[in-house]
Amino acid sequence: MAKRTLSKRVEAVVTAILVLMATYNIYALLFTAYDVVLHMVLNMSFVLPLIFIVYPARKKDVDRIPWYDYLLAIISVIPPIILYHHPPWIYERMWFATALTTEQLVLGIVFIATIIEATRRTSGLVITFLVIFFLIYLYIGPYIPDPFRHRGMRFDRIIELNYLTTYGTFTTPLQVMSTYVIAFTILGAVFSEAGVGKFFIDLAKALVGRMVGGPAKIAVVASSLFGTISGSAVANVYGTGIITIPTMKSLGYPSRFAGAVEAVASTGGQIMPPVMGAAAFVMAELLNVPYARIMIAAIIPALLYYLGVYVQVHYYSLKTGLRGLPKDQVPSLKGILKERGYMLIPMAVLVYIVAVLMWSPVTAAFIAMFITIALSFLKRETWMTPKKIYKALAKGAEEALSILVIGAAAGMVIGSISFSGTGLRLSSIVLEASMGILVLALTYVAVLTLIMGMGVPTTAAYIMTAALSVPALSRLGVDPFISHFFVFYYATVSAITPPVALAAYAAASIAKDDPMRVGFTATRLGFAAILVPFILIFKPGLLLIIREPLPIIIENIVTAFIAIYAIALGLEGFYKTTMNIPERLLLIISGLLLFAPTDLAVDLIATVLIVAMVLIHIRRTNKIKIFSPTKS
Repeated sequence: MAKRTLSKRVEAVVTAILVLMATYNIYALLFTAYDVVLHMVLNMSFVLPLIFIVYPARKKDVDRIPWYDYLLAIISVIPPIILYHHPPWIYERMWFATALTTEQLVLGIVFIATIIEATRRTSGLVITFLVIFFLIYLYIGPYIPDPFRHRGMRFDRIIELNYLTTYGTFTTPLQVMSTYVIAFTILGAVFSEAGVGKFFIDLAKALVGRMVGGPAKIAVVASSLFGTISGSAVANVYGTGIITIPTMKSLGYPSRFAGAVEAVASTGGQIMPPVMGAAAFVMAELLNVPYARIMIAAIIPALLYYLGVYVQVHYYSLKTGLRGLPKDQVPSLKGILKERGYMLIPMAVLVYIVAVLMWSPVTAAFIAMFITIALSFLKRETWMTPKKIYKALAKGAEEALSILVIGAAAGMVIGSISFSGTGLRLSSIVLEASMGILVLALTYVAVLTLIMGMGVPTTAAYIMTAALSVPALSRLGVDPFISHFFVFYYATVSAITPPVALAAYAAASIAKDDPMRVGFTATRLGFAAILVPFILIFKPGLLLIIREPLPIIIENIVTAFIAIYAIALGLEGFYKTTMNIPERLLLIISGLLLFAPTDLAVDLIATVLIVAMVLIHIRRTNKIKIFSPTKS
C-alpha cells in the first residue's frame, strides 16, 4: 500500500520514533536478556500508532492526516502499553479458565481491531479478509456443517487468545518478526546507506554487462545479490528495477519482458542465501532448527531457480539479437573489487557467524551492521555519518512496520486454525481427495498455496498454508522439513503468478506495461520455482542436509542442473538456430525425466537425448555458416 506524504514537522516526529524503535531493538536484542513476549508487546506499541500515521486509510488521504488517524494512533498504543506494564495479565492467570475483567476485554477488543485495520492499510484486503474469516470461523464452529464443524470458542475467549496468551497474536510469526526480521531490515537499511546496494549493481554490470543480453543478465545477477540484503520481492523490484528495467527497454527489450525479468529475479531474492525472506526465519522457528540449516538447504534450489532464468534470458537475447551494454557503460571488475571489494566483508562475516560459528542470526546481523559502518570510513563518499546512521535506523524500522503487523495478523490465523482443529480436518480432506496419491496431494497443496498467496505477502501466505497443509503431507510420509520447503517455495512464487502478483505489479509499474502480461511472462521465466518443490520431495539430496549417500546427492545435483538447462532451452526454443516444436518438446520431456524418481538408466537416456539435441543444432549452425554467401 502507498505510504502517506508527511509534512516536515510530522515526518521529523515519526522519524524520531522510528529511530527510537530501531535503537531499542538493537539494545534489547544484542545487549539484554529480554522477555520475548514483552518484547513483542513493546514492538506493537511502536508499530500500531506509526502505521496509522504513515499509511492512509484511503487513497485520497495520502497527502493529509485526518483527525481520526491521530485518534487511532493514540488509541492503538494503549492496549500494548498497558499490557507491557502488567505482565501478570499474561503470566499469573490460568489461561481460558480465569474470567476476563471488563478492562481486559475492552483493551483486547481494541487491540485486535487496530491490528486488523493496520493489516488492511499495509497489506490490503485479502489477508485482512482471511484474518476476519478465521476469527469468525473460530466463533461459529458449532453451527458449521461437517467436515469443518468444531466446538467453537466464546467471544471473550477469542479476545483472551489474541491479547493475553502466547497462542494467538504473540506466537511464532510475531516473535520471528520482532527478532530476526527487524534485525535484518535494519542491516539492509545500513547496507543501502553505505552503498552496498549500488556496489552489487555495479558488480553485476562488470560481470555480465557486456555479454549478450547484458542488461537482463544484470537484473538477474544484481537482484540475486540485492535480494540477500532485502528478502522482499517488491523491495527488490524497486531497489534494482528502477535501474535495470529502463536500461533493458533502452536497448530494445519489450517492456513486458523487461518487467518480467526483474520481477522473477527479484522474487528469487527471497530464496537466495545467506539472507532470505522473512518466511525463512519463520520456517526455522516452526521446525525448531538453526537458521543455518535453512540457509544451507536453500543453496542448490536457489541456484536452480536462477539458472532457469539466466538460460532463458541468454537464448532470448540471442534469438532476438539484443546486445550487451556499450563498453563505456560497463565498469571494470578489477577496478570495482580494488576500490569497493571490502563491501563483501560484512556479508562474508555474516555467513561465517551463522554457518560456521552457528551463532544467532540476530547477533550476526548486528555484527555485520557495525562492521559495515566501520568499513564505510575507508572511502569518503560512503562515510556513515551520524545523519546517515540516523536515516538508516529510521528506514530499517519503517521497513519492519508492515512485516511486524503481518506477523501479528498471521498469529491470529494460526491460533484460530489450531484451536478449531482445522489443520487436522484439512489433512483428512486432502488425504481423501488425493486417494493417498502423493503427487495429487502435493498438487492440491501447491494450488492452495498459490491461492493463499494472491495479493498476500510471502510470509503470510507461507505461515497460513503451512499450518493447514504440512500435517496432511506429514501423514503421507513427507519429512516436515521438506514439506515446509515445498510450501515456502510456492508462497514465494505467488509473487509472480497471476492474477494477483505483487512483484509483477511492481515491475509493471516501472516498465509501464500490463501487469498480467508481465506476470505470465515472469511465470514462464520462473518455471524452476514451480518444478523445484516437487523435485525436492523425490530428490531430497538437493537440500544437502537430508541424510542421503554422497553419490546420490551428487547425481541428484548434476541431473537437476542438466534438467533445468534443458527445460529452459526448450521453453525458449532457440540454441544456435530456432527449434521446431518436436525438438522443444523432446528437451522439456527429457528434463522432466531427469527430475522424476527414476533409475540411473532413464537419467542416462535423458541426458544423451539432451546432449544430442544440442550437438544437432551446433552442426546445423556450422552447415549454415559453410553454405552462407561471403563477401568478396
